[in-house]
Amino acid sequence: MKKTVAILLSFLLAGTLAACGSGDASFSFEEADRPATTAPTEGENRPATTAPSESSVPAKSLTEPAAVPEFTVRKADWTDIEWESYSNPYFTLTIPKGWKVEWQGNAQQLNWNCSLAEAKVGLSNLDHNYAAKDASMCQALNMRYYLANGTVEEYFKTAYAGSTEYFNVMNSCVPSNKDELQKARPNTAIRDYRALYVQFRENGWDGEGIYSAAVMESPDVVIRGLNYGVWEINCTFTEWAPRGELVNWTPVLSKIAQSFAYTDYYVQEWLSVLSTASYNSPTSSVNDTDPVMEAFEERSRSDTIIQEKRSDEIEDYERVYDNETGEYYRAYEGFLDDVGDEQTRYRAVTDDEYANGYSGWIDR
Repeated sequence: MKKTVAILLSFLLAGTLAACGSGDASFSFEEADRPATTAPTEGENRPATTAPSESSVPAKSLTEPAAVPEFTVRKADWTDIEWESYSNPYFTLTIPKGWKVEWQGNAQQLNWNCSLAEAKVGLSNLDHNYAAKDASMCQALNMRYYLANGTVEEYFKTAYAGSTEYFNVMNSCVPSNKDELQKARPNTAIRDYRALYVQFRENGWDGEGIYSAAVMESPDVVIRGLNYGVWEINCTFTEWAPRGELVNWTPVLSKIAQSFAYTDYYVQEWLSVLSTASYNSPTSSVNDTDPVMEAFEERSRSDTIIQEKRSDEIEDYERVYDNETGEYYRAYEGFLDDVGDEQTRYRAVTDDEYANGYSGWIDR
């Protein structure tokens, strides 16, 4: 709006100067005192009327609306997805075209992830994992790490300690499908089941994600003063995106997760290896992402708004809403001033709307 005020002031100033400077440039008070010339009497020669000079043609009205500047709308990757089917001997997925799927293991332990190029957007699932209860037993038990307290937060912080510059848990909750998950393990109680909303930095870029798992109760196995007991961690699910973009990518990631299905081959192999007395059926939290997303949804909305507004300010954007398409955009700073107040298609967003994500950018 500062730009609009400056232009208006310049227009007013120009109009004032034009009014004060009209007429002969050699105007003086002496000439103003002279009597007005009387009209010629009948019969006198009248001077021929000359065509007005170019300089005497009235200037174009300053009130005419300025031309709307040219701009382009650049849609984001998450709004333009072409889907395709993926399968391997153990599971099937529906994935965005161009995404990659990596997996390893079998029915005893299956780990997979699906991600966009450079792995800055994606999701992963590990059906079950283990961690030592005693730090001194990691090597003997062939464990990568140990958990002193057996909590979900401890599990993820330990797992990502070596690959992230920071891994900050901003919010957490107990997903609403805990009882359903417990039914799959009727003989072993869930010790801790949580979904964490996390902000992190990895390999120089800032990200955010949801990290969920269930740690099962486990007895200590103490022999000669050493604890051979291990924690069992089930249904490890994660999804991540660059900072500020998770809300935009969530519909895409959820569709991938909800498409996950074990193959008949996996189920047969699983039944031949695992005891049906301990497990009711093959299970994974990955194809029910709504409960684990509760951590993201329950984070402080005011914090989200502040984060989004700060991001726009730092990167010289203003957030706008398109009344015709119902979409939100990050527009270059000054966009609304450029298109003017008379148009009705675009408007500034309210503070609350900063938490709704956006569909792309408006560039000059």
